[in-house]
Amino acid sequence: MQSELVMPSGIETSELDVGQQQGSSNRPLQLVTLENSCGTRVTLCDLGASLYSIHTRDRYGHSDNILLTYADPQHWLENNWYLGVTAGRVANRIGGAQFQLGGATYQLPANDGENHLHGGPQGLHTKRWQVVQSESTARFQSVTFRCVSDDGEGGYPGKLVVELTYCLDEKDALTLEYRAVSDADTPVALTNHCYWNLAGRDGILEHELEIYADHLLRLNEQLIPTGELLKVDDTPVDFRKRKTIGRDIEWWPGGYDNFWVVDETAEKVLKPIASLVHPASGRSVKIVSSEAGVQFYSGNFLDGSRNRDGGSPMNQYAGLCLETHGFPDAPNHSNFPSVILQKSEEYRQTTIYQFSTE
Repeated sequence: MQSELVMPSGIETSELDVGQQQGSSNRPLQLVTLENSCGTRVTLCDLGASLYSIHTRDRYGHSDNILLTYADPQHWLENNWYLGVTAGRVANRIGGAQFQLGGATYQLPANDGENHLHGGPQGLHTKRWQVVQSESTARFQSVTFRCVSDDGEGGYPGKLVVELTYCLDEKDALTLEYRAVSDADTPVALTNHCYWNLAGRDGILEHELEIYADHLLRLNEQLIPTGELLKVDDTPVDFRKRKTIGRDIEWWPGGYDNFWVVDETAEKVLKPIASLVHPASGRSVKIVSSEAGVQFYSGNFLDGSRNRDGGSPMNQYAGLCLETHGFPDAPNHSNFPSVILQKSEEYRQTTIYQFSTE
């Protein structure tokens, strides 16, 4: 890895050649793999502190990669679909690519029409993170990544130092622990943007999803929150009872790309967020998080222009995202729970993926 850290026995490291390009981007990607006795293998990448792949067994003992992973390593350098990355400083969209804080207006890069998306072109997903700690015991394997975002980078105030620990345990749970501090007040809302496909192939319309939320945020035509909460009762976005993703998607124009509000108070306590099941393979993942809710994105903009690791094109609905974070566009809505990290205070976020078979 980039540091002098020596990995403990049992944690694998490797490199992925991304070919010859101008600048420093032709450095090989650094990969770290965690593994448990359940047969789960989690491979992480230093670029964006990303979830590169997750291999789990189905009910028949067959192992598949249950994330979308680019077949061409060079696509990780572009990654316009944000596969597996740590999204931030502020995940999701900021309307008008600006916000006000402390009496000042901060202009951000507009990389999603007129709006700012996932921290912009200089977001945390573009940075090479450094491995600063690792551990391997009889109960778990873990690795901690760190990166620094300088004051003014991406338009954001304050020098931000972020650490992200991945821990895979023997109960088949993968825990993501985020921590961050800043030397000035600044908005922070981090998440992982991996695309799930529990079948390991085909699409996700036959997956069954449950989201423990009574409301979601109303959006305008640019997918920016209006500030209103909508009840999900008797609508295509009601996932309070498990149902196939394909059942009602045609009644929701453009496919799902919304924020479901699990906890309107945004209290930082662990709570069940969602459960995803692929009935044919028996694989399931349950998501528990400290965050207010989840952005469920059904892979609407995947267009088949890039292939996944098995060689098949990643077409629309090839994978789905379940991004746990604070309210999107929160800096521009006084009625939303704040995502402002105060100077010298600590940002913390925990999300747990519990794997199992049914």
